[in-house]
Amino acid sequence: MDYKKLILSAILLLFAISIVPVVSADNSCINCHEKLSAFNETERHFNEIRLQHLARDITCSLECHATTLNKFAKSNYELWTKSKHALFNVTCNNCHGGDPGSDIKEKAHIGVLRSSDSNSTIFYRNVPETCGKCHANELNQFKNSGHYQKLKALQQAPSCDTCHRPHEFKILNTSEFHDLCSQCHNLDMKIAPADVPDRAIAALDNAEKLKNEIKLAYNSIQQAKQKGKDVSAAQKDLDNAMSIRDNLPVRWHAFDLLSFGKVIDSGIEAAQKAQQESGMPVSKPSTPGFGILLALTGITAMYMLLRRK
Repeated sequence: MDYKKLILSAILLLFAISIVPVVSADNSCINCHEKLSAFNETERHFNEIRLQHLARDITCSLECHATTLNKFAKSNYELWTKSKHALFNVTCNNCHGGDPGSDIKEKAHIGVLRSSDSNSTIFYRNVPETCGKCHANELNQFKNSGHYQKLKALQQAPSCDTCHRPHEFKILNTSEFHDLCSQCHNLDMKIAPADVPDRAIAALDNAEKLKNEIKLAYNSIQQAKQKGKDVSAAQKDLDNAMSIRDNLPVRWHAFDLLSFGKVIDSGIEAAQKAQQESGMPVSKPSTPGFGILLALTGITAMYMLLRRK
């Protein structure tokens, strides 16, 4: 590992974090929206009802109500402040339009349209092109997908902000992703193929396997270097596997699971080949032996017996 590069990256990251508030301070969108209340009238009413219930000692789940309220109360600005867009000074106008140089509300909002307006930059069919202004490679891949073709054919289909939630732009976890795909790809909706959610999760799991194989290959090559062995061939295959891994997030946007799976398999094959070429034994994670499993079974049995007594 190149520690100099690591330290330099850390310094640049800290610099970016420290400078974003300063740069953003000149953006009129931020000046106004950071001062807006996170609670609208509906949210205030919801909170009042919750407090009235508590005052009357009505049995309810405070945790549930608090969680629901927190979801309602998150303003767009608050979500944005925690996103990578905020870190790299991608502000409101980059997506919504308008004139960030003006502190006059009417002038600052020229060209800013509601998301329901088909001419808006954030109308769901226009979102890919809006995101593509910065994420060109992802857009090019997405244009090859069935999702994009349906959008252009004026049909209902997922867009960028379906998976990347607006303003926070987080990547969904495995469970959330499966649930999202299942909303359309299921037997009731009859949107083929119905097994897409399961295949998508399997593909993502396989991507994790690629990452693990790369780690094993890297460790093997480092050990071989310490012993003075020639690792040029192994390093070449490892570089190939790492290149495939790094390109997976962009390639994913084509939603071609068959092609995506084949690419991952080629990456895993390259990483495993690098392990072999290093000439070093690969230390795979160990699994519990029979003796350990037997001991755990015995302890569990004794615990259950004591509970019965």
